[in-house]
Amino acid sequence: MIETVLHNKISLSTAVEIKKTDMVVTSDWKDVQNLLFNEETIYIWRVPKDDFFNHSDLVIKILEKVVRLNIIITDIETFDKEDFEDYQRVLNTLSDGVEKLYAEGKEGQLNLLTDRMMLEKMNNCNAGWESITLAPDGKFYICPAFYQEGSCSVGDLKCGLDIKNPQLYRLDHAPLCRNCDSYQCQRCIWLNNKTTMEVNTPSHEQCVVAHLERNASRMLLENIRRHQSFLPDQKIKMIDYLDPFDIRKEW
Repeated sequence: MIETVLHNKISLSTAVEIKKTDMVVTSDWKDVQNLLFNEETIYIWRVPKDDFFNHSDLVIKILEKVVRLNIIITDIETFDKEDFEDYQRVLNTLSDGVEKLYAEGKEGQLNLLTDRMMLEKMNNCNAGWESITLAPDGKFYICPAFYQEGSCSVGDLKCGLDIKNPQLYRLDHAPLCRNCDSYQCQRCIWLNNKTTMEVNTPSHEQCVVAHLERNASRMLLENIRRHQSFLPDQKIKMIDYLDPFDIRKEW
């Protein structure tokens, strides 16, 4: 049945038929070291911050072999000031590596750095607005995380969707996000709900992480242009804040 509709095949890195998939997901840096990479496959590395900081040297090695790597840090809500500093340091190091690859003609994509360079507007999953999850229990949830965490469903196949205050899931009803240009940000509805108890309000941690990525992307864009003409119409302006909440009065 699934073969009759447009879809992507997603497999765990431990799956037997990993060669027949479009995306491979791994959650262990040891698996990342041992994977046999396919250049045409997208790889997703779900990783806690400490493992990412300690093993970020693997990232460029992977990018040399694949077309795209997505890194999903699984505990953003636990970031503190020291973590922000470590993250900025790692992003700067990775930026140097990506710049070198582009200078050599290898244009691999790393979501943390290259997505913002190519985006003109927010690019999020828009859970509860443009996407919804049908779980194994036959019920609808805002996204898979809400199902996995045991949250209430928002309908089922028999009765249809029943989302309370559905407008709150839309970007135009998110005061901070609609004024933000960190377009690569996950704008994670589940994380919003977990950390601020509001689906349309992100946490300080999520905002700072996204803006560190944004600023690193800006510098990477400028550095790549030293080697070649690259995205000539794209402009990422310099900013002096990391959390849009700090400048909310300027809106």
